[in-house]
Amino acid sequence: MMSLFTYQLKTTTLLIGWAAMGLVVTGGCSTTAKVAQNAKGQAYLEEVTDWSFEASHPSVIDQATMMKVVKGLYSEESQMEASRMSAGGSKPMRIFSDEDAESIVPLLTQSLAKAKPEQIVGFRLSSSAGSGYEPAAGSLYVQKGLLYITISRGALIKGFMPESVAHTEQAPSYAAAGSVGSTMVVVDYHALAKAPSAFMVFSQAEGKSQSHMSVASSPGQGKSQSGSPARGMSGFKAIEDLPETSQNDKVKELIAKKDLEINMLRKEADWMKRELRDRDEELKALKATKVSGKPAPKKKQAEVYPSR
Repeated sequence: MMSLFTYQLKTTTLLIGWAAMGLVVTGGCSTTAKVAQNAKGQAYLEEVTDWSFEASHPSVIDQATMMKVVKGLYSEESQMEASRMSAGGSKPMRIFSDEDAESIVPLLTQSLAKAKPEQIVGFRLSSSAGSGYEPAAGSLYVQKGLLYITISRGALIKGFMPESVAHTEQAPSYAAAGSVGSTMVVVDYHALAKAPSAFMVFSQAEGKSQSHMSVASSPGQGKSQSGSPARGMSGFKAIEDLPETSQNDKVKELIAKKDLEINMLRKEADWMKRELRDRDEELKALKATKVSGKPAPKKKQAEVYPSR
């Protein structure tokens, strides 16, 4: 007959096994704790149950550097979307707009400063209506001077700009909400912080360019556009003092950033066209419903007269 001690031992072992299975199913992460939030997003700390994981937390990264990290992430448009705008196939697009970056950066820096070595920082962000950007979710953590960031929901990461300070690799399941095969960007944020200010020229001007796009049909647009080339050329003026050996690389980098800006404007215009088309169809459907809902005119009833 089974002793009470043996029964308790087997029961405890079984419960531990179930708990371990539950942790595996959840992708290696267990408890979460919300750290910071605002109107558009939130950041939280999530404990990693993989005992081999150890992050360099807490970590202090200034918001200017984190802004470069967030704005440097880019995805690749689907072939269908790209074919409508260019015959060159899919194009790289920034994952976060300027407005989204302004919202999420303070949350990320605050959370990294409070994280423990066994925790990663998770985040969720809802983009503004009509911005053309998808809601996003992901995680990040710091290890040995490198920042590891994964997007688990929304536009998938394709790469990072500038490429000289980052590389991509497969993300572990605990960093990708339990999924396998996601892409992670590993950024040397110390090198990124030292990158010349010319790198950020197009990122900073991007929001202004989008505002020009939204009022393309308004009077005085010629004046707005005439000022934009000067802003674009400021990036090239910023590298005139650099050694000649590095000027070519910087020029290529600036041209690539300009291409990203142009493609984003095209995507915004395409989204606006679809939005107008959808609204037009809704109005037509509403008018058709009103017409079909009108009652049919009553027919005059036949009158019967007595015959003489």
